[in-house]
Order: sequence, then C-alpha cells, then structure tokens
Amino acid sequence: MGYRNVRVIAWVLAMCSAVTFLLAASGRAQNARATPRSTLGARKPKLPTTDELITSGPKMAVETAADALGMVRGAGAARSTTAVNTVEYTGTGTIAERAADGKWKDYKLTKLTAAFDFVLPAARLDMERTAPAAARPQHEIEVVSEKRAWNEERPGINGTPVPDGTDDRARQIWLTPQGAMWGALRAVESNGVRLANKAGRLVISYSSNGEPVEVTLGADLLPERVQIQAHNAKYGDTVFESIHARYKDYEGYLFYCPSRMTYKAGDHTILDLTVSNCVVNPYVIFPTPANMTTAVTSN
Repeated sequence: MGYRNVRVIAWVLAMCSAVTFLLAASGRAQNARATPRSTLGARKPKLPTTDELITSGPKMAVETAADALGMVRGAGAARSTTAVNTVEYTGTGTIAERAADGKWKDYKLTKLTAAFDFVLPAARLDMERTAPAAARPQHEIEVVSEKRAWNEERPGINGTPVPDGTDDRARQIWLTPQGAMWGALRAVESNGVRLANKAGRLVISYSSNGEPVEVTLGADLLPERVQIQAHNAKYGDTVFESIHARYKDYEGYLFYCPSRMTYKAGDHTILDLTVSNCVVNPYVIFPTPANMTTAVTSN
C-alpha cells in the first residue's frame, strides 16, 4: 500500500470520527433543549431555611421548592415553571383497591408503569399484578383523563368506563411529588397558597378540586409527605397521604424522583412502590378508546 493511500485512509477515518462526535454532540444538544436544566440544581446554592422561605412569601417559597425538585427549567427570559408537565414512574411493590362493600383487596405488583400528565390532567397505571389466591398475574390498565375514568385492554384500546373512579384516580396525580408541586405552582398564581413551619419543616397548603392539600418538604426542600383531605360518599372524611423517600436523579437532568413511594387512604396502604426508573417529560397520550367514543356518539 502506497504512502498516499495510507494518508487517504487516515483522513477518512478521522472524518468518520469527527462526524460521529458531531452527531453525538447534536443529540445531546437536542436532549438539553428538550429538557432544559434545572436552575437551582445547576447552581447548587445554599438552601434557605424554613423561616427564610416563609419570610420570602408564597411565590418565592413555592418556586424555590419546585426548582429544587427540578420543575423550574431554564434561566432569564427562558425560565419556565410549566416546561416539565409529564412524568412516568416504573417500579414494583403492592397495590390495594377498595371494593363496593368497603373491603380492601391487596395485590402484589410485579410491574407498574405509571404515567402522569399535569396539564390535562391525566394518568395511566399499566400494571401486572397478582392477588394472594390467584394462580396467574392480571394485566390491568387504569386511566383517568380530565373528567372521565376507564379501564383498557391495551393502551388506548377497548375501554370500559369506570364512572365512580374519576376522583380516586385523579387524586393519585396530585399525590406524586411533581403533581403536588405543579398544583402549588398554579395555586400561588391566584394567591391560594399558605405557608407554615411545622417542626422546622416548610408546609405548603392550598386547595385542589375543592380538597385541602398539604405538602411537607424535607430539609432538602423535596416533598416528604403530601396529604389530601377527601370528603365523599365512598370514603367519608378520609386523609389520602403519600410518603416519599430516597430521591434520585434517574436521567441526569437534575430532575429528582423518590425511589420509595407509599400511598395511604386513612390507615390502609393503597400503594407501596420501589421505583426502578423515572422519566421526565415522556411522550404520553391518553386518547379515549374508539369503542367508548362510538358508544357516546350513538347515545
């Protein structure tokens, strides 16, 4: 092989390496634009104390806490409190449902994929679960979108309306840390937020769908506990509570999700989840299944 051919091959290899590098850099840049960095997480400043947050007022306190969670993105004119508007959790654990007779039925979750949209709002719980006496696992998909609830055979396919499930399923959206802070961010816009110092922890209170909400933050300003006071015929006066621990930045976008989540209705645990992954701003949709649309139209 001649010297000139060797130089040509070396040049081609160098160009291939350069193109590969540029394509990778372009992909990273596109991801960065799609999910801009958290402003507070990027700076990592000293966090204000609870008393300092209360003194700063509801708007500053709520936005600081939302920023620590990763829900405030960008900076300057590009700063946004609505850029993060969907989240998806995957995990395993247990789940419980309350039957019409008031008794609870508990299931083992071999897999749960829970997607939430805070704008619609909407949620889909796609789960593989097993009852204590069952031989085979069940595949269940439970959906709520705006004012409708239904079950699906597959995502978006063959829906069965669940008229009495709307409130319960919608409440699960606001019990997530991101849903609770999304609600606080919207409530502070209408001066509907109150702040309190309880045992050194900042507590953010507001109302969602006519129900009182309390969000208790940890020392890291991440939601430790979310409580929603429900008043309805099914449960009576029941406090729904979610407890969150061991936050992680799963994707490296300075967006923090708990790796342990526990939901309770009164004293009964309705969801106990060990989170294996959490995705920020996934592409999730909640179309009404065609058979349900046809049924509504025909009526």
